[in-house]
Amino acid sequence: MLRQPLINIEKVSKSFGKKKVLDNLTISINEGEILGLLGRSGCGKSTLIKILVGYHKADSGRIIFNGKEVSGNFNEVKKLVGYTTQENSFYEKLTIQENMNYYAQLYSVDKKHIQARINKLLKDVKLDSHKDTLAGDISGGMKRRLDFAISLLHEPKLVILDEPTTGLDPILVDNFWGIIRATAKEQKITVLISSHMLTEIEQNCDRAAIIADGKIRTIIDIKKGIDLETQFRKSVK
Repeated sequence: MLRQPLINIEKVSKSFGKKKVLDNLTISINEGEILGLLGRSGCGKSTLIKILVGYHKADSGRIIFNGKEVSGNFNEVKKLVGYTTQENSFYEKLTIQENMNYYAQLYSVDKKHIQARINKLLKDVKLDSHKDTLAGDISGGMKRRLDFAISLLHEPKLVILDEPTTGLDPILVDNFWGIIRATAKEQKITVLISSHMLTEIEQNCDRAAIIADGKIRTIIDIKKGIDLETQFRKSVK
């Protein structure tokens, strides 16, 4: 089945001082897909993500999200986006349950359904048996799963994960990706994940977009069996 674009990013540019970080970047993100955003450090991945979640404003270009231009409609659009940063976003001195309750209220989740939503998400990310544990006392892999669960509380259409597996050992990486894939499929969400790890993108994403010098250099349909490493090396010379 042909997927329809959820987001169209059209000729977006962003500079910080004299340094141009994004240069007329254009890409579409399809509804229901897991799209990997690949690139070396400093290529513009995090800047693009921060524009999508409203931390930065593009200098030029436009972003169409779910049929609406983000500019002028961001308060409405942000309700449809979940975001997991490279750093933990929860409070370490609160329990897992308390963190989930806090963010559910912050995201204005319907009070009648808060506990049911929390229970389901904690079960999905395999944290239900640890809900009364202080967040600061759980392992690195569990912290990543808690951040992911928090980003899903308000039932977003798009979840953005910014290098979420950095620092995790290979077994934890595999476990986390299993949760991402299962959750995306069940809840019918679109996932944009930035990474510099070619193997995990190749094994888990539907497509990979390679960014270099602030531009999308190529977009690869991973299911077609194209050698991602070769394409990456060609694109980031």
